[in-house]
Amino acid sequence: MEKKMSSSVVTKVLYENLRNFLKDKKRIPHIVDISIGDDFGGEMYAKMKKKRIESETGIGFQSVHFSDIELGSLINYIIDLNKNEEVDGIMLQLPLPGELHQFERMILDFIDPSKDVDGLTSASLGNLASGKDGFVACTSLGIETLLKSYDVRLDGSLVGIINRTNVVGKPLAEILLRDNATPIIMHSHTRHLSDVTKNCDILVAALNRREKITSEYVKDGAVVIDVGVHKNEEGKTVGDVLYDDVYPKASLITPPTGAVGPMTICMLAYNATKSCYGSPVNELLDEGIEEAKKLILK
Repeated sequence: MEKKMSSSVVTKVLYENLRNFLKDKKRIPHIVDISIGDDFGGEMYAKMKKKRIESETGIGFQSVHFSDIELGSLINYIIDLNKNEEVDGIMLQLPLPGELHQFERMILDFIDPSKDVDGLTSASLGNLASGKDGFVACTSLGIETLLKSYDVRLDGSLVGIINRTNVVGKPLAEILLRDNATPIIMHSHTRHLSDVTKNCDILVAALNRREKITSEYVKDGAVVIDVGVHKNEEGKTVGDVLYDDVYPKASLITPPTGAVGPMTICMLAYNATKSCYGSPVNELLDEGIEEAKKLILK
């Protein structure tokens, strides 16, 4: 097995299983993705999500963009989506622009938890922390799924997570605790960061600093997951990890593209299906992980 952790085999298996699961169902899930303001990167990501999810699964994906919208109008729009029985998933692209940013938590919590396919409402985060079944933030779930598909040992492993957000760090720590791993959350105020990270069996870099993580931060034989996406001076896509420098030291490492991003989109499709059909989708995901593992390890 090569060092590079690609999502291609994993997502191929998972999408195929999802298509087979949905082909005989009377209802196909439908997602509404709300974006606000001028965020070129966010709009491009929304288009990528729509194209991948619709082409791979047939799940409906509706992108709704507001150049500007008042707080009350946005809340009313979300409430209308909550009432719409044809809508199974509601997403809100973050961060919110301008004055809406200060109301981000309140706005998110107007989303019906049963339609919270991003796993970002207080109800979803609380369910995760208390061990209840519910929606898990897609990036965190995607990282766990990728690690399991590559048969990375989580039980007993020390996992360094350089991120403390509700999108990545906190939910990832919670699901890794379920796997009997020992997560350590780090952030911009962590002192002597490299002294902590170089003791970790698994390192998840999501600090949003271009190529910050060099080999001096990494333990020999560690598994390295890079969540960051940036453009360097040459216009090349790079991550939070200095890939060529860390590669020789890692046992497994994700490239800047073709790993965490596609896994995140795939988990969104699974969350949307779960909003329609409940806990059997958890079993479907577990089955897909085992199938992918056999292909990767053969």
